[in-house]
Amino acid sequence: MMKPKPKPQKKKKKKDPNEPQKPVSAYALFFRDTQAAIKGQNPNATFGDVSKIVASMWDSLGEEQKQGYKRKTEAAKKEYLKALAAYRASL
Repeated sequence: MMKPKPKPQKKKKKKDPNEPQKPVSAYALFFRDTQAAIKGQNPNATFGDVSKIVASMWDSLGEEQKQGYKRKTEAAKKEYLKALAAYRASL
């Protein structure tokens, strides 16, 4: 019987602290906005419970309201791409 080969350890690439951070998604923005209020209403709720509540709220949110978050994400993405281009040019 053959022994399985040990998997090679992946070397984790060190992140440059000066590299711009990627923008968050529309859902992540919504999550940040609503998480504290839900946690206040349900102080004993676990993170998983809060996540499920926020997810159901996101699903029931109208397209118009979601567009507000999507616009913020698009603006953040444009800023990120500019910052990333400037960062790469400085390397």
